[in-house]
Amino acid sequence: MLFKFLFKKKKKKLQEQSEQKIDMNNWMNLTKEERLEIDFNEKNTIMKRKKALLKSIREEYIKIKNKK
Repeated sequence: MLFKFLFKKKKKKLQEQSEQKIDMNNWMNLTKEERLEIDFNEKNTIMKRKKALLKSIREEYIKIKNKK
């Protein structure tokens, strides 16, 4: 049973590495403008998530502060 767990875990890692390699090849085949656009969009989505997280943290802090 332990061996099955270890082998399954290794298979998943190998699949992830091959997918990342394919993504890197596709990334290099894109033009500079396309790469910049994709990067810009990713940064915007990450910033939106961070802002939403900070907003929720602030709201929770205010709730805790008001309870005291």
